[in-house]
Amino acid sequence: MHINWIVFVTAAALLLLIIIICCERYHRHKRAKCRVRQRSDQEKMQDINRALEPFGFAYHLRKDIFYSLEHAWQRNFGYGKLYDEMAPAMNMIIDSEPIYFEYDNRRWMIELWKGQYGITTGAEVGIYVEPERGREEDPEKVFYQCVSPEEELPIGMILYKNGRQLFRREKRHWWLTGFSLGEFSWPGELMLEVSLNFPDLEMMEAFLDGCYRAGYCQEDLHIWYKRVSFRMYQPKAKQPHKYGKIFRRWIQWQNCHNCRLYQRVTKDFTRTIDKLDYLLQAYPRIFGIIIRTGRIAWWKKKHGTYRKKTGSGV
Repeated sequence: MHINWIVFVTAAALLLLIIIICCERYHRHKRAKCRVRQRSDQEKMQDINRALEPFGFAYHLRKDIFYSLEHAWQRNFGYGKLYDEMAPAMNMIIDSEPIYFEYDNRRWMIELWKGQYGITTGAEVGIYVEPERGREEDPEKVFYQCVSPEEELPIGMILYKNGRQLFRREKRHWWLTGFSLGEFSWPGELMLEVSLNFPDLEMMEAFLDGCYRAGYCQEDLHIWYKRVSFRMYQPKAKQPHKYGKIFRRWIQWQNCHNCRLYQRVTKDFTRTIDKLDYLLQAYPRIFGIIIRTGRIAWWKKKHGTYRKKTGSGV
């Protein structure tokens, strides 16, 4: 009888504890929803971008995308093929298209990316250059640095998913990006349209030669004076295969699950800015998923590994 009483009291205490936790959680989420509706967009943007700034990113309210900052700290680090090979390990299932060419006695690389970046669907265009002409003949084995502000190019990009435009961006930049939160995609569903404006005809011709070597035909490239535009649907370059199809599908399952979790938890709001503000207040762990996967978290965790393996640096 005494043991039964102890079991009953213990069960009752656990039930009471569960009820208290559920009630506290309910009221906390209710208060968070009220605060989201009361706060101005300016206040929300300040908090969201304050959380993203250490990672070199920000949120654009009108375009409803994440994007990389022009003066982000990533500018101090370059880019190499190993980054693309290691992408699935950071929940990035993406197509990459590097274009190599020589101009001004240096080797250049303009690379395009599109695909799933963790909990976001996005695209990128990056411009990199070899500081000095090295002895390595294979351009894929060269570690490139980000171009200087004077060497940036006017870049335009439009990302489509199954014919539907996700976003458009145009800016003079060294690394133009855009990431749509909560959108799940397979790389094959996406088409990236890119335009580049070159400072002179010599550089444009060198870039065109690089496109031809990569596998593009004259019909694929639209040229107007010093401007080149083209589309990437199926990349011409051979894609890195450090990780097999099973691992990539497993990563995509995680990405899809996280996108659904994000949409389910924030279903009471329609605007991304309100969804993010709600997560910051009520579900900081889910907000952490956003900034721990994809390109947003890539650099802080991976650039040191690459530099250690290659002996290259700033």
